[in-house]
Amino acid sequence: MDENHRNESGPKAPSAAKCLLVFLSIHQVMKAEKLLNGQGGKVDLIPMPREISSDCGVAMELPSGSKEKALNFLKENRLSPFACYTKRHGKYEKEGNSG
Repeated sequence: MDENHRNESGPKAPSAAKCLLVFLSIHQVMKAEKLLNGQGGKVDLIPMPREISSDCGVAMELPSGSKEKALNFLKENRLSPFACYTKRHGKYEKEGNSG
C-alpha cells in the first residue's frame, strides 16, 4: 500500500553503487549477458560511458552487490571482463583486479 508513496518521495538509487563490466568485444558482452541472465542475474547493457572510452561500444551494468558472484560465474565459464568499474555518485572508478 505504501509502495506508491515511497516511489513518489524519490528513489535513493543514485547512492547505490553499480558495477560496470567492460569486455573486449560485443560478442563477449552478449555471451556474458546470456550467461548471467540464465542464472537469474540482473544485468543491463548500456552504451559505453564516454568517460571510460571514446569508442562506440556496449558495457554491462549490474548492482555492485552481485559483482563477485557474477565475476566468479563468468570466470567458471572462461569469460572475464577486460576491466571493471564501480559507479558511485555518478562517477566511474576503475578497480584494480577485474578477473
